[in-house]
Amino acid sequence: MKFKASAIALAVAGTVAAPMAVQAEGSVYASARIGIHSIDSTGTGGVSSEDNISVSSYSSRFGMKGETDLGNGMTGFGKYEFSVGDGATLGSGRHQIVGVKGDFGKVTLGKTYHPFYNHVVGPLDIPWAGSGYAMIGYTGRTTNTIAYDGGGGAVSYGIGVQMGALVNNEDVDALEFGLTFGIGDTNLGLGYRDVAEATMGANDPDAIIAVAWSGIALGDTSWGVSFQTQDKDISFVVDGTMGGFYLHFEAADFDNASVNNPAGLSPSSITLGYTQSIGRNTSAWYEIMELDSDTADGDGDTTNVRAVLKYDIL
Repeated sequence: MKFKASAIALAVAGTVAAPMAVQAEGSVYASARIGIHSIDSTGTGGVSSEDNISVSSYSSRFGMKGETDLGNGMTGFGKYEFSVGDGATLGSGRHQIVGVKGDFGKVTLGKTYHPFYNHVVGPLDIPWAGSGYAMIGYTGRTTNTIAYDGGGGAVSYGIGVQMGALVNNEDVDALEFGLTFGIGDTNLGLGYRDVAEATMGANDPDAIIAVAWSGIALGDTSWGVSFQTQDKDISFVVDGTMGGFYLHFEAADFDNASVNNPAGLSPSSITLGYTQSIGRNTSAWYEIMELDSDTADGDGDTTNVRAVLKYDIL
């Protein structure tokens, strides 16, 4: 009887464990990033508008991701990642995607990094916080997008269509392309992003065209440069890394006032940082960023100093 009872118990356990094994193809992860931030910025007339030190969260996140073999060489996947910590909106999603991939490439729907960022912004988006302040098209994670990514050999490419992100009468809010060629140990990326007129009010901006060249080795250092243009406006980025150290410079030259830059300014920023590995799951990063807003008498200039401890919980 004991043997029979044990056999029945094992059989029941097997029937329960089998579907659980099929479902257990995902993972849960989290990363706590808390640090000290010192900011010193000048306001109108050179009067200090902010000068304080605070402790806060820097993109701490909690997420779930997984993928499943669908057969016929196809894989289904999904990912939900949420911002947590100080200043994070409850339930705000960093990534919210679902898709299918296989020999044909990858199709993704939702909010994440898309082709323009992946091919011409991301390769030079090295700083943890001090980036995107003097670029024409720093897209980051974009919402309401369906994207296709493919490639073969030394070539990769992608196309993204954004729909329904803003309240307007356009079926397509934005259209973007990205293309990257591997040239030796370097990568040359090309990007294009066109935004519908209705998303920009009365303005009808030209498309943003960008090029990025990354992975340029000079001795013990690695460098990257990128250039973006929109009509007569341009922006330029250069960065370099050596070990845990990195340097990141951005500058924009706006010919006229625009929706994104109503004052017609030409800002620039420079960030110097260091990423330190402390041990398993634990690291720290330190950054100092100087932002020149190009206003009169130094108005609007800002110095940010950050020291952040990062621990990957799961």
